[in-house]
Amino acid sequence: MRISYLAAILHGTTPPSIAMSCLPPLRLVGATILREGELRQRSVAISRGRIGKGPLPGVDLTGYLVLPGIVDMLLRPGPGHDARARLRGSAQLAARSGITTAWLTPGWSWEGGADAPEQAEALLAAMPRNSVPDLRPALSIESSRADCTQHLIDMCQRRGIRLAWFESDFARLRDLMLHDALAFGVEAARQEMPVADLAAALDDAAGRRRDVPRHLCRLAEVFDEIRARYGSIGDTGGAMRETHSMIGAGLAARPAAHSAAAAARAMGDPVLLSAADEDRLRDFLRGGLGDVIISDGAPERMVPLALSLAGPDLARLPRIWALMSERPAEIMGLSDRGRLDHGCRADLTIISLETGEVEATICAGRLTYLEGEARARFSRAAVTSGPPPDDPRIAAE
Repeated sequence: MRISYLAAILHGTTPPSIAMSCLPPLRLVGATILREGELRQRSVAISRGRIGKGPLPGVDLTGYLVLPGIVDMLLRPGPGHDARARLRGSAQLAARSGITTAWLTPGWSWEGGADAPEQAEALLAAMPRNSVPDLRPALSIESSRADCTQHLIDMCQRRGIRLAWFESDFARLRDLMLHDALAFGVEAARQEMPVADLAAALDDAAGRRRDVPRHLCRLAEVFDEIRARYGSIGDTGGAMRETHSMIGAGLAARPAAHSAAAAARAMGDPVLLSAADEDRLRDFLRGGLGDVIISDGAPERMVPLALSLAGPDLARLPRIWALMSERPAEIMGLSDRGRLDHGCRADLTIISLETGEVEATICAGRLTYLEGEARARFSRAAVTSGPPPDDPRIAAE
């Protein structure tokens, strides 16, 4: 017996090759949608993986918000040493969190743990060219590792890195090494390194401090050559932000001080605020300092944070949601997403107004996450509608 693709995916009977096919043409009706900067009671049509038009079979989403899919410029992979398992886990967490496009950002740090260079290389090597959600390769580079410039350059060129970050934990670790042996031991264990090995790595980095400016400038030159965007994470003041901006690192992520964010604003550099540091994010937004919200290790916090910032009547939601969808898409040159306009990629985050939970995520017209009452709504639509019998998007008999 033939069944529609939508019914098949809902009931788990679709082969993997079919399960990743686009949804059949349909219209989401009854929901509150975000379009052209306003929340409206309108419908959204999806056809061939794009936002479409026309009368189509409907899925009743009364009581839901339908918003542009989240575009996350800094998605940290989970722990572990199995690259494929980390990729699967990252994709699943992104989908559950309403993220449809993300730059998966492993760390290139010391020689142990999940942020070891070889772990970053393995993860980037395992990334497929096309994935759902759309995960793209990025890298967070420990700035003080001036011993591996050419290795980094070769790897970034080979793996097609289009977003990179300069980030440093050197000063904090060095201070612990010199003044708090117990805490330093805890850090060494976290990085899966013997204390002596981590101390030796820090001593080596300290001996190369004069090489760091040249190291960063050389990396910046290569990033410019391959047309990658790059920035810094955790600038501690205006002077540090100015230094990074001068070498071309024009994105200021998670600034640690108002002066750093203010300097970025003065130079026209976007300020990226971390969902993992909610108190600072709220403080900076109150001061008008914030262009983008990134997950930065807390993707599950993005939707609850946005709803909280929006207020009980959701009046501020269009402005807040733009920081997680339209604005990052603009910065990264993705003109086909971040909005629910006709012709844009069908990337949608569907949220229950009653619970505030993400209940469905659609990426390029594909259901990547579906739970709760939304599953029942889509299921009812699958029973009463679906593609015609000869439509190629039908599960096998």
